[in-house]
Amino acid sequence: MIQALQLLLSLSILVTLHELGHYIAAKAFGCRVEKFYLFIDWNFALFKRKIGETEFGLGWLPIGGYVKIAGFVDESMDTSGVESKPERWELRSKPAWQRLVVMLGGIFVNIILAWIIYSVILFSSGEQFIPNKLLTNGFSFNSAMKELGFVDGDQLVSIDNIDVIEIDPGLSKITNSILFKQKLTDVVVQRSNKRVKITITPESRNEIIKNLSKYEHPFVYPNYKWVIGSFSESSVLKSAGVKEGDRILAINDISTEFFNPSIRKQLMELANQSVFVLVEGSLSNKVDTVYVELDKSGLLGVNVSMNEYIKTRSFSYLSCFSGGLDKTINTIDMYCGQLKLMFNPSTGGYKHVGGVISIGKMFPGKWDWQNFWIMTALLSIILAIMNL
Repeated sequence: MIQALQLLLSLSILVTLHELGHYIAAKAFGCRVEKFYLFIDWNFALFKRKIGETEFGLGWLPIGGYVKIAGFVDESMDTSGVESKPERWELRSKPAWQRLVVMLGGIFVNIILAWIIYSVILFSSGEQFIPNKLLTNGFSFNSAMKELGFVDGDQLVSIDNIDVIEIDPGLSKITNSILFKQKLTDVVVQRSNKRVKITITPESRNEIIKNLSKYEHPFVYPNYKWVIGSFSESSVLKSAGVKEGDRILAINDISTEFFNPSIRKQLMELANQSVFVLVEGSLSNKVDTVYVELDKSGLLGVNVSMNEYIKTRSFSYLSCFSGGLDKTINTIDMYCGQLKLMFNPSTGGYKHVGGVISIGKMFPGKWDWQNFWIMTALLSIILAIMNL
């Protein structure tokens, strides 16, 4: 329900501002706007009021919205009057460049909105990043990445001759640079005491994308030490006396020297069983064995501490706008790259396209305003590109 509400609110904001872009451009060129609606008013509207020549309203069907501009055959497919001579207040009477500006108005607003959202987030919260030099234990990779030649423990050095200096906590930039391009990609990794170059061909990448659903996620994950940052209320380790800052080294015969998402799946297979956990104390450095009874979830109820790795970069009132613009451009580039793969028949990417439910699942299960606005900025860019 929370995911659905976030999606509805986000799309309502985006659609309203998108249509406002068309509205403002049309009015600026002297066009009449007959209707401005959030949601679709098929057969009836929940609310409507005429102000001047425009009827503003709220439809009952929450699948978008629209503006109806005089002299323009739009989503309503209303072709009445197109045989008559164009009136001066109709869009069809305007020069081609003005018609283009009106049609691009919503797209322009969506791009500006994403830029503003990213800029405000950078100003208020800064930008989190992980210095690559801190990831001395390298990365773990899923089976798809191993097919490309990566080995657990590899440290990323460069991608296409560009040094990997920073890692974004979500790993989206790294994943996009390696998997979602249509050209030959050279990745240099540090493996033990030597550097190894892994060449990723479009053919090998396309084969992975064709079978995307069979691979585990995420594709790449930093080898963080499993230091406990916090506990859930029902944590079995907390009740056993384990403290924040302690490090988990092993669970039964499962080595947990480093945390990665595959451990979660292994733990779930141990649900309702007694297990022993090797824990290194944060103060004493002493290793103790703790016996606990896992519940039906199989989880320990602990969160990994990222304090050792994640840093925050602050932005001033002016620099946040250049940083927001960079983030907007990078997100557009990432999404366009994914679209190219989706429309390329050789990748089979179209098979993995999701609908509204898939978009809703991108929002977190708990209401978090920062995540909400980050997702809204991403959807604003998606809406702009798809409309274009």
